[in-house]
Amino acid sequence: MLVEVALCLPILIILLIGIIAYGVWLGTASAVQQVANEAARAALAGISSAERGTLVSEAVASGAAGSPLLRADLLHVATAQDGAFYSVAVTYDVAQAPLFAASPVPLPAGSIRRTSVVKLGTL
Repeated sequence: MLVEVALCLPILIILLIGIIAYGVWLGTASAVQQVANEAARAALAGISSAERGTLVSEAVASGAAGSPLLRADLLHVATAQDGAFYSVAVTYDVAQAPLFAASPVPLPAGSIRRTSVVKLGTL
């Protein structure tokens, strides 16, 4: 009985740590997508490109402050306008996040990038 526990317990502990690490990674990816969505929605209220950029920055800062999984200093935002479409891309540097830096299991990527696109001029 003791031999079986000694063989199985480390494997089960590593499996449990992996499940938790991937769960937190997926939660962080979802939070980054939510921040990108809210920033793109906020951009709809802007009249000029400069005003849209300000609204996006404020929405990203607000979204990061409201999420326990995100650090605002690790978020990078890029915006682009292509005709009537406005896109907001948010990148989160997972490699620098202390929650993931100490992970004993390999995680999918060094950064999480999510994009949201809205159509300007529609109600």
